[in-house]
Amino acid sequence: MIGALLVIYGHSSPLVGSGELFPPEWPVQPDEGVLMGFFALSGFQITESWMRDPHALRFAVKRVLRLWPPMLTVSVGMALVVGPMITTLPLGEYFRAHETWGYIVNNAGLLTLRHDLPGVFENNPWPDAVNGSLWTLPMELLAYGGLFALLLLGTAKKDFRWLTVVALIGLIAWDRHLEQTPGAESAGSLLSVPVESLVAFLVAFALGVLLNLYRIPLSPLAAGAGLVVLVVMGNNITASAFMAFAVSYAVIVAGHFWPSRLTVPGVWVNGSYGVYVWGFPVQQLLAMAGIGDQWLMLLCAAPTCYVLGTLSWKYVEDPTMRLRHLLDTAPEQEVEREPDPDPADVRTERSLPLPEPAVRRVPERPERPLPAPPRPPVGGAQRSAGPPPGRAFPPDRAIPRRQPPEESPLSRRLSGEIDEPPQGRHARRPMPPEAGRRGDPNRLDRR
Repeated sequence: MIGALLVIYGHSSPLVGSGELFPPEWPVQPDEGVLMGFFALSGFQITESWMRDPHALRFAVKRVLRLWPPMLTVSVGMALVVGPMITTLPLGEYFRAHETWGYIVNNAGLLTLRHDLPGVFENNPWPDAVNGSLWTLPMELLAYGGLFALLLLGTAKKDFRWLTVVALIGLIAWDRHLEQTPGAESAGSLLSVPVESLVAFLVAFALGVLLNLYRIPLSPLAAGAGLVVLVVMGNNITASAFMAFAVSYAVIVAGHFWPSRLTVPGVWVNGSYGVYVWGFPVQQLLAMAGIGDQWLMLLCAAPTCYVLGTLSWKYVEDPTMRLRHLLDTAPEQEVEREPDPDPADVRTERSLPLPEPAVRRVPERPERPLPAPPRPPVGGAQRSAGPPPGRAFPPDRAIPRRQPPEESPLSRRLSGEIDEPPQGRHARRPMPPEAGRRGDPNRLDRR
């Protein structure tokens, strides 16, 4: 959420036409650093998602449900709700224009972004840009795709993690080559994605992946030292190369060591993605309304975007992300649950002092000696079979039982001391003599 609000802060000055918000000689531009932090956090957390559930289909569905719904919501809302209200064209001409529907279709494709709507924001200081914040989403999608391919190759396993290191080294070499090539965005673009910016952000994304896979220690001291070194280095090519490492590591460390006393309920901060995608259109509307001061722009835009982001989380993102549970696998052996017992049954069963609540009176039969377990000879003499003196078992019981205390009539009935059968809905039917102890269908513990 802090990063999303910093992006709104970074857009305030350009969108009111007052120039750069940060001095160009600064070695670290906060808005660029925030975007790198976004990609580093994304790489770290998405890798964790795979480690917890390494299933290709569920992984892909989770990414789709996270990335598309908020972006489609803001695109459709701007094209079909806000656009008709502020366009300089007649409504019929606006809805007949191919650009109106192309805005929705192209943005739904993500890699084919379209940034303008007919007659919308044409006279703003930053004209013909409905939502400039969307430009990083295709890069995020490509980062997801690259990580997905690496994970399918087994990079999450210990023996193949080196593939991620190779990918990072390749991205760093490519980024340094593009940085030293003269000309702005000299590498061109992949559809609507500028390649030079893509590679720079992929470096930060890959750093987040490695920090998770290798469990690299997270140290606030090291993070702070890295930022200090970055500032001291000044604005040069070396500092530009070091920035991705320092900022990515610092952002992940800050998230990991965030003070618990400053933690708030998730609903207050989970709307950061919504704040990010709604920020630019809200600021453009404020600029169209005549706000020309960057600080007034920030003061008005930040709370408005926060509310929209929170609503986006509650009514768009959270409901759609819950759909991923439809793909969760059920347990291999699901035990069929029996109906919950009557509370009176539970109380009766738990109040019985007998280990076996069903005790029947057995008719008298000739006594037979109980077989004693074989015991090793002691001193060359066999011990007599049967129970020890003074502990003879009664003929109608095979094992010693603890007699219930004579305080509960129900216990006395169950032990056979009272011939009167218990009354009520939980009364038991007489058990036939031939029924085994474990075959009694009326036992409470079997019900």
